[in-house]
Amino acid sequence: MGVDHNDLQAARKGDHDAFGRIYDAYAPLVASVCRRRYLADPDDALQETFLRAYRKLDDVEGTDKLAAWLCAIARNVCSERVRSATRRQRHEERAMAQPAALPKPPPPPDDATDHREQLDRLTVALDQLADDERLAIHLHYIEPDPIRAAKDALGLSRSGFYKLLARAKQNLAATMRAGGEANTA
Repeated sequence: MGVDHNDLQAARKGDHDAFGRIYDAYAPLVASVCRRRYLADPDDALQETFLRAYRKLDDVEGTDKLAAWLCAIARNVCSERVRSATRRQRHEERAMAQPAALPKPPPPPDDATDHREQLDRLTVALDQLADDERLAIHLHYIEPDPIRAAKDALGLSRSGFYKLLARAKQNLAATMRAGGEANTA
């Protein structure tokens, strides 16, 4: 490929043009790996691969190992994303199966249309929450470690996260009682 040892050395020292040449040379190969392994968003996985590679350029032994090293990073990124999506779906399904954990909705629906309407009301109510409150709800019900995720995403301590979560649940419950029309200022 069109990358030599000098490009790798320069990129390690922060030369963005040199890293750009590395990207140009190997992006098609890495994109191919990402498309095969992560169909949901291969372009995002490609970007993440090169971000990680840039941070760890000192780990690659030489230009002869660069292609294999980048492909290994791409496989790891894609595997993590697939696992995360699977885990997220499993948590969402569990959260939806545990209605007691959510604010009390109206009586159970009699048919699929009523159920869809209730989900739509919940979606509208969630959309009306402040961004940090909505994120707190999602982290609590979806993430396996919501405290750590809240620290990373919101910069909150454990107690700060639970205060925000309590406020979010109160606002969500009020909005649901009001039929999805309450304002949360």
